[in-house]
Amino acid sequence: MKKLIFLCTFILLIPLCLGMGSNNSMDNIPKTAKNFKATFIDQTDISAECTEVSIDGKTFLEGKKGEGVYTINFENIKNISVLNSNGILKGLVRLKDGNSLEIILIKDQKAYGRTKYGAFQIKLNDLKKVLF
Repeated sequence: MKKLIFLCTFILLIPLCLGMGSNNSMDNIPKTAKNFKATFIDQTDISAECTEVSIDGKTFLEGKKGEGVYTINFENIKNISVLNSNGILKGLVRLKDGNSLEIILIKDQKAYGRTKYGAFQIKLNDLKKVLF
């Protein structure tokens, strides 16, 4: 009897272990309090127009300048030009007030959004430009 209970439990748990019962589909993008729109242009000049934009679930860009860490809210950003130079990912951030700021970005961070076709994600390292 114990073997039968073990076998039934094992058979019922197989789909969960294989991910069939989880909700980890690509369609799940991080939810944010505010809906930002942006166009992502990758290194091959392919663009994706997105809504529900975030970077790792946050609605700000984070990077270093010198020893300090800056966080720039998407509301203040006009566009970001990305350049990978000698293994360092630089972001030239043009602000809506006309000022610019160059910061060192975190390569492994991902940008997320929703296109008319479905969910979208891209590593910052693969971007060329972001237009808000």
